[in-house]
Amino acid sequence: MRFCAFLLQFVESFVVGRADLRRNPQPSMANLRWTSSKRLKLLAHRCLRAVGLEIRRTQRAANERIMGSFPPHREHSVIGRAENYFIHDGYRHRAGGIYYDDTENSDEWQDEVYKFAREVFDERELKTVCDVGCGSAYKLLKHFRDRSVIGLDVAETCVWLKRQYPHLTWLELDFKDPPSLQADLTIAADVIEHSIDPDYLLSYLATINSEYVILSTPDRNLLRAGTHDGPPRNPAHMREWSFAEFEAYVASRFHVLEHFISNSAQGTQCLLCTPRSAR
Repeated sequence: MRFCAFLLQFVESFVVGRADLRRNPQPSMANLRWTSSKRLKLLAHRCLRAVGLEIRRTQRAANERIMGSFPPHREHSVIGRAENYFIHDGYRHRAGGIYYDDTENSDEWQDEVYKFAREVFDERELKTVCDVGCGSAYKLLKHFRDRSVIGLDVAETCVWLKRQYPHLTWLELDFKDPPSLQADLTIAADVIEHSIDPDYLLSYLATINSEYVILSTPDRNLLRAGTHDGPPRNPAHMREWSFAEFEAYVASRFHVLEHFISNSAQGTQCLLCTPRSAR
């Protein structure tokens, strides 16, 4: 029955996709290809998970080269300049990206980041959590449904969230006009790579009165995508950091307490930190 339900969802998703095309009859070809690919992958994951299976890439195509997919050894620990977000010189940042609509997602990505957040939350006996860039809020509510939560995202997503969960607090995310917020724990899971200027995001996080902040983002080197010098393969990402670069960047604004690979298969790195003003 669950499998049939997911097949029905598969069909409905393409009805939604056709409706989107009617509203925007001339989308960019790159946007259309990426959105269609994203929807197909997501639904494939969900259909297989319904019968207890998962998609994992264990082998690369026979014609894929190993050389060039990883960075030169001498550059694994290289840190760039502060004005370059600590990414090494010569990296090509993307000037603009495709808008990433997360409302279709559940817990396919970064689920372990939220699980870690809940462990931190419980261990330190915290009371409130704020999720910056919460998307569908599926993972936030999966792990924090029994706690006081605040979710922030772009205007279109907030409209969707308020319709889905009208009894909860959803705020529009505007880096240049941060609201006055207090939360014991703030999460920004895989948000920073989508930001045109990530300095705005880190400044925004610093304005929230939080004891702890958890950030995650892809580790460029673990992705093995040959994008050491950029731009990222994902068209919705402006840039991606190595492990060393990201710690240096976050440490320029926050005290880093923990930094680890939370999901090697998905290439996710995760940091737990505290604001500079915290002791």
